[in-house]
Amino acid sequence: MRPTVAELDEISNYLKTTYGYDPGIYQGYASETQRTNLLARFDWNINSKNRFNIRGSYVKTKAPSFVSTSRSPLGNFPGGGSRTGNTALAFKNSNYYQESNLYSITAELNSTLGRVANTLRLSYTNQNDPRSSDSDVFPLVDILKADGNSAPTPFTTFGYEPFTYGNLRDVQVYSFNDYLTWSAGKHNFTAGLQADYNVTKNGFQRFGTSYYTFNSWDDFKNGAKPIEFAQTYSLSPGYAQAFPTFKFLQFSAYGQDEISISDRLRITAGVRFDLGTYPKILKEHPLVSALTFQNGEHLNTGNLPKSRVAISPRFGFNWDVKGDRSLQFRGGAGIFTGKIPNVSIVAQAGDAGMLQITETYSGQNNTPGPFNPNIGAYRPTTVPVAGTVLPNPVTVMDKNLKMPSVLKASLAMDVKLPLGIVASIEGIYNKDLRTVLFRNANLVEPEPLNVAGYPDNRMIYPSAATDKFLNPIYNGQAVPRGTVYPGGSSVKQPDAFNVIVLGNANKGYYYSVTGSLNKRFDNGFGASISYIRSAAKSLYEGSGDQTLSAWQGTSTVDGANKPVLGYSGFVSPDRIIASIYFRKEFIKHLGTQLTLVYDGSNGRSSYTYSTDINRDGVSGDLIYVPKDASEITFVPLTVGTGADAVTYTAKQQSDLFFRFVDQDKYLRGRKGKYAERNGAITPFNGQFDFRFQQDLFTNIGGKRNTIQFSVDVQNFGNLLNKYWGTQLSGGTSSILVPTNVAALVPGGTTKPTFRIATDRNFPVVNGYRDNVGFASTYSMQFGFRYIFN
Repeated sequence: MRPTVAELDEISNYLKTTYGYDPGIYQGYASETQRTNLLARFDWNINSKNRFNIRGSYVKTKAPSFVSTSRSPLGNFPGGGSRTGNTALAFKNSNYYQESNLYSITAELNSTLGRVANTLRLSYTNQNDPRSSDSDVFPLVDILKADGNSAPTPFTTFGYEPFTYGNLRDVQVYSFNDYLTWSAGKHNFTAGLQADYNVTKNGFQRFGTSYYTFNSWDDFKNGAKPIEFAQTYSLSPGYAQAFPTFKFLQFSAYGQDEISISDRLRITAGVRFDLGTYPKILKEHPLVSALTFQNGEHLNTGNLPKSRVAISPRFGFNWDVKGDRSLQFRGGAGIFTGKIPNVSIVAQAGDAGMLQITETYSGQNNTPGPFNPNIGAYRPTTVPVAGTVLPNPVTVMDKNLKMPSVLKASLAMDVKLPLGIVASIEGIYNKDLRTVLFRNANLVEPEPLNVAGYPDNRMIYPSAATDKFLNPIYNGQAVPRGTVYPGGSSVKQPDAFNVIVLGNANKGYYYSVTGSLNKRFDNGFGASISYIRSAAKSLYEGSGDQTLSAWQGTSTVDGANKPVLGYSGFVSPDRIIASIYFRKEFIKHLGTQLTLVYDGSNGRSSYTYSTDINRDGVSGDLIYVPKDASEITFVPLTVGTGADAVTYTAKQQSDLFFRFVDQDKYLRGRKGKYAERNGAITPFNGQFDFRFQQDLFTNIGGKRNTIQFSVDVQNFGNLLNKYWGTQLSGGTSSILVPTNVAALVPGGTTKPTFRIATDRNFPVVNGYRDNVGFASTYSMQFGFRYIFN
């Protein structure tokens, strides 16, 4: 049930009077983004053979964001759900601002030396992206609430956003690039050298103000212990924040030859050599190095990728079949080598337990004590010595980790049709030659569920942390697997120790086929339409600033340590983009342009259980779709409390579930099989965007100077009619709620039992509904620019 005004007012007043903390309002507040963008350029024609320019940019943005839905490294809430779900409402001060500041300056000298042209470019870029909050420094608290006999789900949230305190990403890049171009007969050569030096400083203290989860508001108010607690504290004197830093240096050499076979055919061949190195080594954690992980593996938190030369050949062509551009073919192929994401390097430095410690406690008997507004209440009395305490999680790079690389190929045709229409068709194919893959090296090998008479035989892990992890931790120290202290569940027991290793894999691909038509009219009108069909498959779907979150972000059947190739949710299967524009200039100084753009697409989604049924610590396990009622067991579901309570029998839920399955084309075709990751295709959503642009221009010193005013309206239809532009979104993809996960035993006799998921206090009946968020509303942006040469 959603929070009521009375309930949230009670919570707000209690926090103000008891702790002097204002959680902020919970409704009726605006969402405004501040952005400042300045560009400047200076050109100097030194003489006929030398030209110099220097340009700089200043971009400063501050955008509001709702409180993160992540709790990593903690798992799901007991009943699933999230802080921003339909039955939860967070207070405003638990939100945050993402600031994105980009400062750059580039100097370029272009010189001609006989038949050779030289370009020398020096640049400096600083990306400074801190987070900020309106909240006073106060622990982040999630309050849960049970609906009927369901496990409790998020109800409200207050306090300092869990990943914002001290959050900073500061990247400085110094770049040198010098290349020569010259011609010899049919050949146009390019050859150059490049050097890039990156200095990255990062601040990331998940749960830096401490974090509590309470089963109910009464538990919080009455001084009960939370069911979960987490904190991160620095190992610097006085617990002053530590900022992990690292440096990256890359040297590159490249060459290219563009060959004019004829006036109709050009072929380009080139190669690039890259050598990356990390001048500063990371610290080794002695306690981690002493442990043994999967398959007898030993890990070192000081590992960084070795310096290796990456060779990237490339080829391209352009063929003007008739010589008049009425029919052209173009394409190419090449290998492109990337870098290990900076955030992964920073995660290893920050999560190694040598600069700061993250501690997590699950279970009311394991948490250290009741709520305390002092964010350091449960830190150690004295700052631990680096290397003497194990954090959770730890990030480590495989000693053989190599830079990611991908093969990219494309082929396109452009043809002029009657009536001045230009048609194009283009195909793109990318193949992962080497990608980064995450694994949890401290998990034991799972076993098949193998329950007689039950068709789902997925791999399953032990329930207790002391059995699940090869090296569970207790008070910051590793203890033997299976350790249980006297007192059992009534006292603190060994807890989770996630060790995320970055390695390589070579599976994954992407393809797209695009068809487009373009027409430009003589009277200022123009129009275009494109259709894109695309798909991608990968081994993992995770993203974010935490490697543990990246590992946890992939829906699987047998667990995140056993990923299989699955559809990517970041690629739209079908997309249509159409536009029409009109531009007219008046009295030699005014220009008006109107543009209307339609953008429509569908997406992909997964059908998952609401909780971690295979117990690997990762939510979003893909469901087994029963072929009939004999393959699934439901238990009674009560929704609501008191006089409003409604109980659904097992038979009623079974009927509702199979009604849901039968109304969904994808699920209907997967009966008796596992759902695929992102196998379901979501409804097609589209919207119209409108742009009005007014230019006022004149010549000053022989150069055109323009003052430009613009208005952009996203989802223009919704501005005209509140019922237009409404988007459909997934209602509940986690359609089954496992109820006896802890009781499952590989090879045992206990079958999993379930309840059907609820949506707005009713059992789910369909997969999609109207999106009531910003996606279904219009927004406006006003722009003012001064353009000069």
